[in-house]
Amino acid sequence: MGGIMKKRGRILPGMAAGNIKRNRRAYYPYIFVSIFAVFTYFVFDLIRKLDVLYSLPRGIYVVTTIQVGFYLLGVIMVPLLCYANRFLIRQRKRELGLYCVLGMEKKHIAALMLWENVFLYGIVAGVSVALGLSLCRLLFLIVLNLTGMPVNVDFSVNLDSIPDTLLFYGAVTLLNLSVDLVQVGRARPVELMEEEKRGEKPKRLLPLWTAAGVLALGGGYYLALRTHFDNMIFTNFFVEVFLVILGTYFLFTSGSIALLNAIKKRKRLYYRPDCFITVSGMLFRMKRSAASLSNICIFLTMVIITGVCTMAVSLGMDSILDHVCEKNVEIVFLGEAPGDREELGKRAEELAEENGVMLEEYVDYASVTVDALRLGNVFSNRAQAEEQNWKEARNAEVLLMTIEEYDRLEGERETLQPGEVLLCSDGMAQGWENVTLGSRSFRVKREPDACRAREKAGSNNADPYSYVIVAADKGELKEMAACLGVEADGNYLYYCGLEPKGEPEAIDAFLAALSGEVSGRTGFASFLDHRGRVADLKSSYGSLLFVGMFFGLIFLMCLLAILYYKQISEGVEDRVNFEIMQKVGMSDAEIRRTIRSQMRLVFLLPLGAALIHTLVAARALCVLLGAIYFYETGILYASALVVASFFAAVYVVCYQQTSRVYYRIVRRGDGETAGRP
Repeated sequence: MGGIMKKRGRILPGMAAGNIKRNRRAYYPYIFVSIFAVFTYFVFDLIRKLDVLYSLPRGIYVVTTIQVGFYLLGVIMVPLLCYANRFLIRQRKRELGLYCVLGMEKKHIAALMLWENVFLYGIVAGVSVALGLSLCRLLFLIVLNLTGMPVNVDFSVNLDSIPDTLLFYGAVTLLNLSVDLVQVGRARPVELMEEEKRGEKPKRLLPLWTAAGVLALGGGYYLALRTHFDNMIFTNFFVEVFLVILGTYFLFTSGSIALLNAIKKRKRLYYRPDCFITVSGMLFRMKRSAASLSNICIFLTMVIITGVCTMAVSLGMDSILDHVCEKNVEIVFLGEAPGDREELGKRAEELAEENGVMLEEYVDYASVTVDALRLGNVFSNRAQAEEQNWKEARNAEVLLMTIEEYDRLEGERETLQPGEVLLCSDGMAQGWENVTLGSRSFRVKREPDACRAREKAGSNNADPYSYVIVAADKGELKEMAACLGVEADGNYLYYCGLEPKGEPEAIDAFLAALSGEVSGRTGFASFLDHRGRVADLKSSYGSLLFVGMFFGLIFLMCLLAILYYKQISEGVEDRVNFEIMQKVGMSDAEIRRTIRSQMRLVFLLPLGAALIHTLVAARALCVLLGAIYFYETGILYASALVVASFFAAVYVVCYQQTSRVYYRIVRRGDGETAGRP
């Protein structure tokens, strides 16, 4: 008896290794997806544990961003690996059922599956850790380059990440094995043999679920198109995403079937040869494949949107930094002016020249700044807005200045009549004929394209936040301020903005001298050097780009895994249908043409829906990215066009490649692909 057990103990590992080799078309994609997932997890864990990051300037921003990305990875990777395992075990159940029929006990099948998972664990863990150790330095340098930190730093790997990664993948492997053992243990051999013929269960109450899908998708689109910047912007965005995902799932799983059923009821249309075959085939496919197709659509949308955001932010980084800090150095005085304004400007130029620094730009102006709320073309203070019950009011910053100050700032010769104003914003042109401040309206004479007091990004078509309103004289400016609940005389600020260029040491010396020069002047309020803030933001955004690139690859991997496994499932299911159509008299050419047209339609549906989702989401992305001061909508839409075209091409190519596997299964009955021994 002991000899028999030893013999079985030697046979099972060999059978497990042989099964992996024979079923390589099913196992290799699973192994590839697993290696990518574990490698990504390992790399993020390595980078977040690098001691050198904590010692670098602004390294904490990188650590924080990657830390958040690391935990999000865990949330995404576990469902991805479980999803890939679900397709894998589904292809294996016929083989396992055959073992049962041939007399193999389920405890031995469980031992066989355990050995298979041990081998898979060793392959995936070994390759993932080896790749991570080989490429982690390169990826670390990419992070440093993106974040603008010095790249000539010592690099040492924290080996604590290896057991953490092995433990993570071990827990996922154990979870998948447990689920597989429960499914196989509860199923009868006949059920295992028939498993691969079972599609995804269609929903009941199709009209109800279809209506729910239309309402959810319509609601998501409506919210996306009406998105505006407020304190709830991120919450609203996640609600929009949830509604679109929910609507997509319902419309694929129920709406498509309800539509095909409606066509089927129109007998004159349905009982035509081409239509009959196409509709019947599509109905069969959608009942069995709709949930997977909705997943493909959702992941393709995620891939495109992640790519769009990453590319747009990368291209618009300089614009973001310029908008966050319009001038690297800002000096503020209380009151209209600190004595001789011209003398201050000349003194700044002299100090710059003495220290070998060039002043690229020098801007100074006096204004009254008011925090207000806006509803359409009406501005009001918060107390007035609450009295009028403004529910959709938006925050706004209003700069009030006289036409004299504006002419001096812009070098123009503009005139205004009483009751007229100039209006300029940091966003898209408003096109208003009148603007109302509190209870008084003013006629907008002209809306300049730009104003140096609040510069507009090159292609900023976003909804503005800052507005410059130019009054005919100081008397009208005081009246405007009073309409917004502010006393002008006590709230004047004189602002100086500088852009010094040169060596960092020379700029430091210049700013030290300038600070000493202005700090003793009457009304001095603050001296702000934003260079450190710009560097901090660059580090934060650079690490976001790194995380965004990886997440784009992760979503793409999810998409490709689902697409590949779906093609295998379709091929196994259609092989029998292919034989039946041959028996009823259809030629091979007719069958191939019918199946090809159905497959194209089925797999182009997710692509079309994903492109529509992306088009609608572009509006919400414009507003959402405004939270990080990205207003270059031209760059965003150009990025959307490029990224959507690229991934659409990738999707079509991947479909064509995976279709070859499908046609081999259908035409030849390739048992190896189907997961048979």
